[in-house]
Amino acid sequence: MKATLRWISDALAVKEIGPAMVHYCVKNGMIHATNGLITAAHPWPFSEDEFLVSGVEFERILVRMVGDEPTLKVISDDQIRIRSGRFHGTVYTLPVKDWMYPGVDGAQWLPLPDQLTDVLRTLRAFISDNPAQAWAGCVALEHNNAYSTNNIAVAGLACPVGNIEALLPSTAIDFIMKRLDGLESWAWTDNYVAFRWSSGAWMRAQLVIGKFPEKAAQLVREAYDSKPTQPISDTFRDAFNDVAELAEDTVKIYANRIESKFKRSVIEAKVKCEVPEGKEYSIWGARFLLPVIAQASIWSPSTWPKPTPFKGSHCAGFVIGRRE
Repeated sequence: MKATLRWISDALAVKEIGPAMVHYCVKNGMIHATNGLITAAHPWPFSEDEFLVSGVEFERILVRMVGDEPTLKVISDDQIRIRSGRFHGTVYTLPVKDWMYPGVDGAQWLPLPDQLTDVLRTLRAFISDNPAQAWAGCVALEHNNAYSTNNIAVAGLACPVGNIEALLPSTAIDFIMKRLDGLESWAWTDNYVAFRWSSGAWMRAQLVIGKFPEKAAQLVREAYDSKPTQPISDTFRDAFNDVAELAEDTVKIYANRIESKFKRSVIEAKVKCEVPEGKEYSIWGARFLLPVIAQASIWSPSTWPKPTPFKGSHCAGFVIGRRE
């Protein structure tokens, strides 16, 4: 019971937007949760009854139960009792008939495309945590391509997703990445993209309204054919991370070192790298270059201050540096 709740809990709303979004719905042998953006369901073999139960109350009681597998029993029209050994708790419930949860009835399930989860994981790194536009908080799936951007770096990859046109929100990607075991199929409509696991569990994500900018998508497709010149070795990656993670804002990359500043401190790491012709160094926003260096295996910093191409096993794109 605890494992099932852990699987589905990320689909429950954190704030009390409405009763349905902070309650688990147990119905037809499944437990459901929704936060308005994503809805998830998981097989529920612990009770044949139907009810809505407060997520916070249910979870708080269950977490205190150790040892024996908890058992659940409906004791009245508006109460359930959870028991484990000598410990038990009673939780008030709401009637299921008063609430409707989004489902996946009629979804045409297809095998999960090759590389899709790897591509989603990689492109998630390029999504801003505070996107200015709704589409910037998503991975765009468009006609056998996938794209994402934080407005400084744009990345993508050719991926066999078919003729879908969908903006998949980062919350859905995060849910999937934590639950890759048993993930086997997906489906989409004009309104949502859904994923299904071998256990019978599923998750659907409401699609974001809008469209990934075509200019940015075209830039990614151009990156597919780019030929970056500087391999990103483990040594370079480690040196960059050590410096960039301490940076207050920018990172300077010299021919023989990487340098950043934090208040009055200067942080340096000795490592070799390309520099633009006629320049002593290139300058980058630290937090924007971090995902590039993490996900790419080769890039061309010598093109700075022009957009710099990069490539990795599951991405290709361009990143823009800072000007002096």
